[in-house]
Amino acid sequence: MKRQRRCAVVCLLALLGLALAGAPLAPGSAADETLTLTVLATTDMHGNVWPHDYLLGRPVERGLAKVATYVKQVRARQPNTLLVDCGDTFQGTPLAYLYAEKYPSEPNPVVAAMNALGYDAMAVGNHEFNFGLRPLWRIKEQAQFPLLAANVASTYHDSRRDFPPYLIRTVGGVRVAILGMVTPAVPRWDPPAHRVGYEFRDLVETARQYVPELRRKADLVILIIHSGLGRDPVSGEREQELYPEEDHVWDIAEQAPGLDAIFFGHSHQELPGKVVNGVLLVQAKNWAQSVAEAEFVLTRTGERWQVTEKSSRLVPMDASIAADPEILELTRAAHERTEQYLNTVLGEVGEEVSARTGRVEDHPLVELIQRAQLHYGRAEVSLAALFSTATRWRAGPLTIRDVYRLYFYENKLYTVEITGAQLKQALEYSARSFNTYPWPADGSPLADLPGYNYDMAEGVSYQIDVSRPPGERIVNLQFQGAPLAPERKLRVALNSYRWSGGGAYDMLRHARVVHETDQEVRELIIAYLLEQKEKKFIPATDRNWEIIPAEARAAIIKWATTPPPPRPPQPAAAPAPAAAR
Repeated sequence: MKRQRRCAVVCLLALLGLALAGAPLAPGSAADETLTLTVLATTDMHGNVWPHDYLLGRPVERGLAKVATYVKQVRARQPNTLLVDCGDTFQGTPLAYLYAEKYPSEPNPVVAAMNALGYDAMAVGNHEFNFGLRPLWRIKEQAQFPLLAANVASTYHDSRRDFPPYLIRTVGGVRVAILGMVTPAVPRWDPPAHRVGYEFRDLVETARQYVPELRRKADLVILIIHSGLGRDPVSGEREQELYPEEDHVWDIAEQAPGLDAIFFGHSHQELPGKVVNGVLLVQAKNWAQSVAEAEFVLTRTGERWQVTEKSSRLVPMDASIAADPEILELTRAAHERTEQYLNTVLGEVGEEVSARTGRVEDHPLVELIQRAQLHYGRAEVSLAALFSTATRWRAGPLTIRDVYRLYFYENKLYTVEITGAQLKQALEYSARSFNTYPWPADGSPLADLPGYNYDMAEGVSYQIDVSRPPGERIVNLQFQGAPLAPERKLRVALNSYRWSGGGAYDMLRHARVVHETDQEVRELIIAYLLEQKEKKFIPATDRNWEIIPAEARAAIIKWATTPPPPRPPQPAAAPAPAAAR
């Protein structure tokens, strides 16, 4: 009897389960309380829309058109998806330059592509200020998504000029708060005219101000920010940086409780995901080389949703992902116009020139930059850096593309008045870029410093004694054939980045300007080449500086011209690891 009764109860429960399976679910039932939401993020796209390297003139595996294909694939399988960007978006390629400077009244192709793709929001990046405020304001007007910057206070009190701090979107019934910020180091790199009316405030303090408010208003709170991690991603040790205010993503995670995730950029690194103090940190690769994808599982409790799981990964925009035809067609005219511009012939290169030794000896390509700056800056001395030692001009037609390879940053030209003592101080600071000689057999002669912060001078002659300690290396500094007196005043041409304090050249920052141009240094180099009667570029220098002692000079030139050893074969890449709480 007990067995029969037990069978009867089991059969009754089975029938009841079938009946319930076919019935509509009541609101708030257990099966109704879980939702998955996806956030896709890009960062530091720098005007890369087409999968094309404009400096080399060839296809590459990157760009917003490839991102578009992946975004559409995700949206097809997951309707609860947000798409955000972490800044440095509208500067960096010749295409971006042309539509900021040459054709500012026409629709910006990068903005048009982002509008078509349906971005929800982006954080302002430091390079958004490179072209000045009017181009930035035009971008704001054209964008169908907000440019967020909670830590940028504005004196304009005008929605066309102010940057909103955050956006709240409802996705699948979940209220999502998107807070945006930008590194407050912008004044270190751009002149005051490019940021007048704006004040850049501390990142951690701003996060502490807004996160509690957003936590009350939203179920999911994320930060999109143009700032680096500021720590070693494995050890968590603080990194040594030139600007203490620049990179604070890790600090925000530790000191501003209430965030669920931070999507960040600026450092051109990538991080598949790391949890710090319960906050998921994710960084996509620059130039739209990868997309950060984070998945949040939320459970509803009463009227509120709570994050119960979160994970992230990076999706490379490799050959397996084709460029989206819609985005390509939308921006085709801009792309073709850019290629036509880059192919403009300026003259002829007499013999191939490689910049491999451009930072270790006086070099003809650097000499060209210096000569243009001296000429258009009406200066006695010029300071300039070589941005890439990979620059190479082949023998044959000299085009704008070649000049772009040599000078790809957006800098204006300033001429300042400084003393001989300040110039020597700047050259000593620059000479820190060398390790002290003799160098170990397996060591590098160059210190671990960005090459674009190593300035060379023209208009004076000097030697860099790398056997001496940093700060005591500039010897035999002469101007017009005589030792340069510390009190001697000089008219020195330099770019706007250096004048603003870029590279922490504090001795040059905001020096008295005696002359300035409204053109990019690259455009001045182009104009200088066009003005020359001899249209053939013949590599030559005046050898006004050198490294000593002689054996150190020979060793460092040999080091610079020796190809690196081939890399050993790499194992097949495993899928990017996910981070989860």
